[in-house]
Amino acid sequence: MTPYSTSSEESEAVEVRIRRRKKRKRPVGGLEKELRQKVASIQDALKQGDRDRLGQLAASKGGLLSDEIRLRVWPALLGIKPGEACQAPTEQDIISHPSYSQVVLDVNRSLKRFPPGIEEAARPGLQEQLTRVIVRVLLNQPSLHYYQGYHDVAITFLLVVGEELAFHIMERLSISHLQQFMAPTMEQTMSLLELMYPLVQRSRPALHAHMEAADLGTIFALPWLITWFGHVLPDYSDVVRLYDFFLCSPPLMPIYLATAIVLHRGEEILQAEAEMSAIHSLLSKIPVDLPFEDLLVSCQELYEALPPHIVEEEARASREEKEKERMRERRVARGEKEGLSLFAQIVIISAPVFLGIVVWRLYGASNGV
Repeated sequence: MTPYSTSSEESEAVEVRIRRRKKRKRPVGGLEKELRQKVASIQDALKQGDRDRLGQLAASKGGLLSDEIRLRVWPALLGIKPGEACQAPTEQDIISHPSYSQVVLDVNRSLKRFPPGIEEAARPGLQEQLTRVIVRVLLNQPSLHYYQGYHDVAITFLLVVGEELAFHIMERLSISHLQQFMAPTMEQTMSLLELMYPLVQRSRPALHAHMEAADLGTIFALPWLITWFGHVLPDYSDVVRLYDFFLCSPPLMPIYLATAIVLHRGEEILQAEAEMSAIHSLLSKIPVDLPFEDLLVSCQELYEALPPHIVEEEARASREEKEKERMRERRVARGEKEGLSLFAQIVIISAPVFLGIVVWRLYGASNGV
């Protein structure tokens, strides 16, 4: 305002300032409003103890939004009550477990799984906690066997909920979602991975044929499955988002997500040479920019369209057919070998006779017989 402003000019200036202030007090944006509503819904479901509703919210777009919310919801999704506790083993019990040395080796190699924000000085303590969490589960569930990759799952829960709740969550998962990975051998785990092939065949036959022609197998997806992708994804926020989804989903959902990723990268795979090492190398490197929200929708749709009982039956039929083919090939190979052996025997037996005839004719010719 200048000393020469009129009253009408002053009124207009005041109106402009008022309008500007009103703009700064604009309504909450659509996205922010949705997030606030979701947080309120989660809090209400927690208050009501509604696990079904919590599962729906965890699976929906964006998942559980923050680790503060996960701290409360993850245990609730598994039916773990706040303050649930059990007698902790002694340090000697931990050290004496047969798998202790292997667990320590794996845990000491897990530094890269700690988010950058964690101070270096705090990491040794977290590693000790992680070791205790794992061995406590093994002590409580002696029929289960530790596998390399189990620590990748456990570390995610440790970072979000702390040692005690991480132990309860891992124990609950070890007798449900992770149980087949903890068998004495990897046979059950490899059978689960084979379920990807009928899923790909039903969804995209040309891609399935290309993978079969390459004799690709399923080893590329093994770390995806047994670590719930924790070992292969560099972004911590992607890992915890997937855990939101897996915790409220059936145990085989990681197989469906693995298949959704393969289908998503179908064009890359088809452009690669139909050779095992080429496609295995391609799939072993997961892109950092995968659209996980879309992929979670896709794998849910895949699960509903082709539920496990259908896929398991098709995988079983495929295994039986391949086994029959291998047996036919063995019989053919054995028949060729036997045929060759018989021919050799005939040659050996008839050789003296044949040689005698030849010698006799040569002898007769030289003597004018």
